[in-house]
Amino acid sequence: MQVRSAVKQDARLLSRLNVHVQQLHAEAYPDLFRPPEQDDFALSFFEMVLDDPAIYIFIAEDPQPVGYMMCQVVNTTGNPFMFARSFLQIEHISVEPDHQGKGIGKALMDRANQLAEELALSRISLGSWSFNQQAHAFFHTQGYEIYNVWMWKK
Repeated sequence: MQVRSAVKQDARLLSRLNVHVQQLHAEAYPDLFRPPEQDDFALSFFEMVLDDPAIYIFIAEDPQPVGYMMCQVVNTTGNPFMFARSFLQIEHISVEPDHQGKGIGKALMDRANQLAEELALSRISLGSWSFNQQAHAFFHTQGYEIYNVWMWKK
């Protein structure tokens, strides 16, 4: 297995690799998430973010592409309540269902750890919707812990 940096020509591939995750979210929260109508539903999004120097996208190949991760460097300013901080935010992680449980997600998370080290960032953050217990279990195995909880009322 190999994890490589995504390039502009990977936008369509990234959209396709996101379809099952987008569908999962659309089924859980149909009032929030749009169902993917076709494999290239997010093509223009990925074309745009692949040009952003603060965003890093990695593709896992085994040997064909089977997953990806999108990270962003976040810099916040301080205020009277919190210190200024910089960290790596994992925005997306997706592994094709048939390839889950084979170390692909771990390889992507290891790449995030390596990137944070390269950028001298001491913290990595990620978010996950409450329904996605399978993802939560995986993130816990990777050393992530809950540090904040959001709630809503409909």
